[in-house]
This record gives sequence, C-alpha cells and structure tokens, in this order.
Amino acid sequence: MMTEPTHPVAPELLQRQVQGLTTLLSLQEEARKAQSFAELAFVAVNGTLRLVAYAQAIFWRWSGTKKITLAAVSGAPRFDANAPQMVWYRKAITSLVHAPGLDQIQEVALDRLPKAIAADAQSWTHTHGLWLPLKHPRSGEIFGGLWLSRDRPWEEGERLLLEHLLQGYAESMALWQRRKIPGAAVVRGVLKGGWALLLLAALISTLFVEVRQSVLAPARVVAVDPSMVTAPMDGMVARFFVEPHAQVKKGDLLFALDATELNHRHQLAREELALSQTQLRKVGQLAFAEKERLAEIATNKNLVREAGAKVDYAVELLERSQVHAAVDGIAVFSDPNTWLGRPVRLGERVLEIASPDRVEVAIDLPVAEAMPFILGAEVLLYLDVDPLHPLAGTLRFAAYEPTPTPEGKLVYLLKSQFNPGTSPPRLGLKGTAKVYGFKVSLFHALFHRPIAALRRLVVL
Repeated sequence: MMTEPTHPVAPELLQRQVQGLTTLLSLQEEARKAQSFAELAFVAVNGTLRLVAYAQAIFWRWSGTKKITLAAVSGAPRFDANAPQMVWYRKAITSLVHAPGLDQIQEVALDRLPKAIAADAQSWTHTHGLWLPLKHPRSGEIFGGLWLSRDRPWEEGERLLLEHLLQGYAESMALWQRRKIPGAAVVRGVLKGGWALLLLAALISTLFVEVRQSVLAPARVVAVDPSMVTAPMDGMVARFFVEPHAQVKKGDLLFALDATELNHRHQLAREELALSQTQLRKVGQLAFAEKERLAEIATNKNLVREAGAKVDYAVELLERSQVHAAVDGIAVFSDPNTWLGRPVRLGERVLEIASPDRVEVAIDLPVAEAMPFILGAEVLLYLDVDPLHPLAGTLRFAAYEPTPTPEGKLVYLLKSQFNPGTSPPRLGLKGTAKVYGFKVSLFHALFHRPIAALRRLVVL
C-alpha cells in the first residue's frame, strides 16, 4: 500500500503562525486586564495592529437605542468627535449597524451606504474596510465594534485571527458595562428572586424611624453682659488709645472725641471770665470815690460767677470728650480706622468691655431653616479654627421675631451657653453651630422642606 509523501511545513510559516497565536493571546490578556473602558478602547485600536496590518482603526459602541458613539481612534489619544472625518464615520456606522446581514466579520460594502455618505468615502476612509462587530457574550446583540481600513484586500487568515480576538474584546467590554452601575447585579438578583415587595416594605418602614431634628447656622463667640461704652456727647471720633481685643484696666483711656470746638469754647469762657473779673475790680475801685457805684458790685459779681460756671462746664466737656474704661476686661470693637473721623451721636455705642471668661454663642438662624426649639436643647459649636473638636452647650435663648442682618437677610437670634467645664474660646471667633430639636420621623426630616417649598409655590 502506497501513501502520499507528507511535505513538512516551512519553518518561516510555522514561526508566523506561532507568533500570530502568541500575539492573539497577549491582546486578549491585555483586554481583560484593562483598568478602564478607555484603556480597553486604546488596546483595541492600537494593540490590534500587532496582529494584523491596517492604516486606521475606529472603535465604536452602541446601546441599541442610543446613537453611535466613537470611543477611540488609532494613533490619536484625543480626537474631536465633531471633526468632518469622525462625523462621516459615525453616519456610516449608524447606517451599517441597522443593515441586515452585518452581524458577521466582512468587508465594508460601500454600495450599501446611502449615496450621500458613499460619495464622501474616498475622502475619509481607505479602499478596503473590515467590519468587525462586537456581540454581547450572553444576549448576542451587537453593542460595539471595530472598523479597520487599509489599501489592500483582507486575507482569510487575518479574518480568522480577528474573529477570535473579537471574542476577547466583547467579554472585556461586557464586563466594563456591568461595572458602570455599582450594585446593579445585586438589584437584578433581588428583583428576580421576588424580593421587590419586601425591599419596598423595608424602605417604607425606615421612613418612620425617629431621628432628632438638627439645623446648621452661622455662629460667633460673644460676651455675656458686656459693659457698653457709648459716646458721651455729639461729636467726631478723633483717636483710639487701645487696639481691638486689647486688655484694659478700669480708668484706662479708651478713645477721645475731637476737642477743637470744645477748646475754642473753653478759651472763650476763660476770656469772658477774665474780662468780668477785670470789670469787677474796676467797679470796686470806683466805689470808694463814688458811692452810687456800690450797687454795680453785686451785678458784676454775678457776671463773674456766670463766667466761672461757663469755664467749669467747658472743662467738664473737655474731660468728657476723653472716654475711660469703667471696668476691667477686653475692649471689643471693629477696626479703629472705620471710626476715625466718623460723627457719633450722644449714647451711640462705640465699643464694649467684656470679660474673657464670660462668653456665649450667638447663632444667626436663617428664617428658611427655622424649626421648633426647646430651651436647654443640645448645641454643638464647630469653630472655623478647630472644626474637628466641637464645643458642647445648651440653648438658653431663642428670639420669637426675626431681625435683619447687615447683609439684609432675616434671621432668628439664638444664644447658647457652654457646658460647665468647657474652656471658653476667644471672643470674636466664628464657626458653625448645630442646634438639635425634637425627635421626628425620617420622612419628616427628609421631606418637610420640599413640601413647604411646594406649598408656597401652590399658594403663589
């Protein structure tokens, strides 16, 4: 019995086959290890070149109902999706993906494109294009693909390698689609297992769980019963002798009003006094010779007393123009430069003298955030300088009517005292206060503001 002689495979051909298989496995492994969908798309358009030769590769995806999206272009880390070439590819792929019989690897038949699109093909793509649709591993539906193009025909061996490569790309792409929605698999499992009603009941029941109401509002550290320092008369602030938040002692000079007019009045009063005293001496000397002038002595004495009273009053005004501290403490006021040269009225507050050990929290609660409070409720103060260590206190005062702020906002003033043993913070520090209220259902805590806003809209 005779047998045909076998011809050994050429070493070069065997080497190419082994190299192709190795490259195929390497690309599938890179696709599986891709850390993002963008990395997967990059491997598809650039790594595939190691397996087959092409001039350009376009990687696209499609959800079935949404429009085609170009995900990557070979040789271009970034591309303009609105560039004319990209617009042409998007229109062509959109047309082909809906055409029958294009669910398998095949050369792109330009005659199957609309005439308007096919007419521009020579301008934007190469002569031979290969259509590589990606099918979902489970449903079998097309959800993406590759368009490879070059100027020479495609070989059957290349198509076979690409068919196996597409399976790896499709599995990796399906994996990243599932990763887009965290917990989606769990939700689907619950729904398929008939647990939907139980899950819904659990969600509804949580809405009746009691929680404590709370609200956040701007807050600042203020003094308790500070000593008010007011303007002693109408005038203009001329000079400050202390800095803001400086420690002062009783009797220290705080500020002075402009004394120009007061000095002038004092000088006139002294001149008037000197003139009346001179007149009194003159009348007294004449009275020795002229007895009828004795009656003028009493009149001139009254004029001297009146002029002396004016001098004393002028001196008193000069002394009052310099304001001294009535108690020990810290001088609390704004930037001195904002006061210098500013007219003030009698009784207008200029500064406060506060005890650094007697401080509390003033809270400006916006009207829109108002809720029922009870005195003694818990309050936490988060200072801007130390937000990680809140200071605890209790609510001691809540205004019934809102007041406008300098910015024109309406707020309710709340005051909170620190708990015993709390180290008092520095006066003037600012932060955020968290004020707790009554216990309410979770539904009320979550939806009372949206419901109130909806009610206002309905009323309007």
